[in-house]
Amino acid sequence: MRIKRFAVFLVKHGLLALALLVTAALSAVTTMRVVLTSQEVTVPSLLERRIPDAGSLAARQGLLVRVEGKRHDPKVTADRIVAQDPPPGARLKANRSVRVWLSLGPRRLVVPAVEGESLRTARLMLEQARIPVARVVEVDAPAQEGTVLVQRPPAGETDSVGEGASLLASRGPVGRDYLMPDLIGRKAEDVLETLKLAGLKVAEVRYRTYPGVAPGIILRQTPAAGRRVSPRTTVSLDVSKAAS
Repeated sequence: MRIKRFAVFLVKHGLLALALLVTAALSAVTTMRVVLTSQEVTVPSLLERRIPDAGSLAARQGLLVRVEGKRHDPKVTADRIVAQDPPPGARLKANRSVRVWLSLGPRRLVVPAVEGESLRTARLMLEQARIPVARVVEVDAPAQEGTVLVQRPPAGETDSVGEGASLLASRGPVGRDYLMPDLIGRKAEDVLETLKLAGLKVAEVRYRTYPGVAPGIILRQTPAAGRRVSPRTTVSLDVSKAAS
């Protein structure tokens, strides 16, 4: 009988102890959660602030500031914070660091000097400087055709080139128009020298055999005789050659 009572006593008190143990464990977990939650703070916005100001603001929340690097930004002034992690409004445990990146300001471009260069050379130079050519305007001018007269923006460092560079180029001298003479049947050697003195460019000379015509005689011309031409006009000639 005593053994039975003792067994009942152990069961009752054992269950009570277990219940107390479970209650204590649950209480401990709840307490830990409250403590951990109470250690979280809201991350303030540090954007566009200098490091001293950002450090003071973060410290009021129990946080630290750690600079991760620098990057160019067209809108944020140099030495101010351009990005942060975690972002503003996020929750973070106290005594943790907010990572920030500082601005180097806008990336400065170096515009090459292309005035006096040919359009082709100017385009290559600007392309190498990563500056697109937005517009080319041609005007009559004493300079050789295709010569860059004015550039915008001018040569040197700049923060921005907008849509790209604008070039004013020469179309060549004005008032030097000619009526194309009849060149067929003339000696090509003499004609080429005359065209050169007149400032006309011979773009192509094609040689071909023609029965009954001596070598070196012009057989065909473009533009045709009587057409108005200028230094901007290109001339093409067909010239006879000896039969092979």
